[in-house]
Amino acid sequence: MNRIEKSIIESFNTMSEQSFSQIATHTNIPKGTVKKYLVILLKKEVLEAIGEGRGRYYHLAKSNEPKQIAVFKSTELIGFLGYEAGRYLFEYDKSYKGKKLDGLTEDAIVTSATLFPVFENLIPESDRRNAYLEEDKNLAEILLELKNTHGDFDFVSADKLYAYKADHSKRKNWVLVKKKILEIQKFVNIMDLTIDIEKEILEEKGKHSSLSGYQNKIDVNIDFEKKIVSQNSDALYLLKPYNSESAIYNFKDKNQIHLPFMGLNEHLFMSFAKNEYDFDVPWSGLIVGEKDFHYVVKRYDRYDGYKYEQRDFAQIMNIKSDQKYFTTSEKLFDAIAEVIKSKEERIKFLEFYFFSFMIEHADLHIKNISILNIGKDKQKLSPLYDLISNGIYRGDSDELGLPLSGKKKNISLDSFYQLSSKIGISKLQTKKIAKNMIEIFIEKFPKYIEISTQIAAFEHLKIQKNRYSFGTFSIDLQKFYDRRIESFKQRGLLRELGL
Repeated sequence: MNRIEKSIIESFNTMSEQSFSQIATHTNIPKGTVKKYLVILLKKEVLEAIGEGRGRYYHLAKSNEPKQIAVFKSTELIGFLGYEAGRYLFEYDKSYKGKKLDGLTEDAIVTSATLFPVFENLIPESDRRNAYLEEDKNLAEILLELKNTHGDFDFVSADKLYAYKADHSKRKNWVLVKKKILEIQKFVNIMDLTIDIEKEILEEKGKHSSLSGYQNKIDVNIDFEKKIVSQNSDALYLLKPYNSESAIYNFKDKNQIHLPFMGLNEHLFMSFAKNEYDFDVPWSGLIVGEKDFHYVVKRYDRYDGYKYEQRDFAQIMNIKSDQKYFTTSEKLFDAIAEVIKSKEERIKFLEFYFFSFMIEHADLHIKNISILNIGKDKQKLSPLYDLISNGIYRGDSDELGLPLSGKKKNISLDSFYQLSSKIGISKLQTKKIAKNMIEIFIEKFPKYIEISTQIAAFEHLKIQKNRYSFGTFSIDLQKFYDRRIESFKQRGLLRELGL
């Protein structure tokens, strides 16, 4: 075995499974040479490969796969996750006396043919994940590499428990540090920053963040003095690069779903929700790219090296990630009633849901709504994330991601009255909430349309509408605003609310 082969094999000591580009990065060996020796090592059966194309990954053929994974929450050992004969197993540690995990309420060993949703929902949706599923691999292995997943989970190979050292005893209550975590937010926040990340990584999906979801996300930190954004597994920020396949108009592709300025869309509505409606929303900003904006958002479940418990409603409702749209608004609010006891927080959930309806947040599913544990098992609506308006792109957009009264569009106030009753909020109070929210939308949103005209200064970022003509984001916003107001009028919402 020569020096190059040894170098490639040794790289798996730090990452048990790697893509072609990751091997080249970790070994500093030219990609052409890596490609040549991967073929040799596969023939020697030193390595094994799973997946095809961009979703192809390599691991040591004779590596000792961990039989058990120790599961920690807020640095406390709670149990062990295993995989045997094609089935997943979970058992609580005998010394653990705390609250049970969502969907795992039994003290005895629980088994399942699929990974338990409370863990499965943590794994990023990606080609790699799909390769595991197609080849019946142990999906739980990926959990060992999620060093910065949302919430307070840690996963450690059971044979390496001795090396796990973490202590959250001095962690401050999230409410006390909320302002420092979320920070002040202005719109539009376009930053003069350089992204020090390879283009190949910017375009990959689900491989460079410990956070779930299929949109490309990269764990990063920002050096504001040097004005550099760099990849970091212990990141405090999340970078969402623009997707060239959807952001850039392709007149040759008749089936293209053209979605320009997705980052600007999210930044605008996150800022609007934060500054005009007083929702908890993390700091965010934009970085000018070659063809579109990259979007950066701060994490809100990290502070001073500590993790805070966050659970999304896919975990709470024990629903797998690929079923995240396959429930209803009514079932979601039944779940909210179970876990949220504070009336003030229940009102926040209703306000957020009405806000989502108002801006046509049609991608709102149960993984995009979460709760934070703020101490003594008190739960609150987590700061908002993944907040966009589909209506800016489509005049016939759905108004919600989950059906309400069996519908996703043309939703009535009566449907919201029925929904709010599930969490103990009266029709009168719901009506006041709806009136206030639409009133703010009517009065304040034009300011955001006006500010968005600043984007026209970036000549290379014009929106191509078809093969010959261009448009602007501010014009699309104005059309969306006018269309929503007209829709509210036609449905009688404004008249019913006295607006």
